[in-house]
Amino acid sequence: TGKSFEVTQTNLNVKKGKTVKIKAVAAQGTKVTYKTSNKKIATVTNKGVVKGIKKGKATITVKANGKTVKVKVSVK
Repeated sequence: TGKSFEVTQTNLNVKKGKTVKIKAVAAQGTKVTYKTSNKKIATVTNKGVVKGIKKGKATITVKANGKTVKVKVSVK
């Protein structure tokens, strides 16, 4: 399809101080961006690695090819 982009999990649980990777599948060469709604709860790297900072909920916005997918993160 060439413009395919999908995120396999839209709900993630992560323990405080631990990391989990968002599995985003996009066409080769496509730039995928990640943004957290709350840096105090969870951070995310440009590779999609989410780190739990403290207990709570945050949303990671994943964008590629003009499409946006929101991933809900619960930090336990």
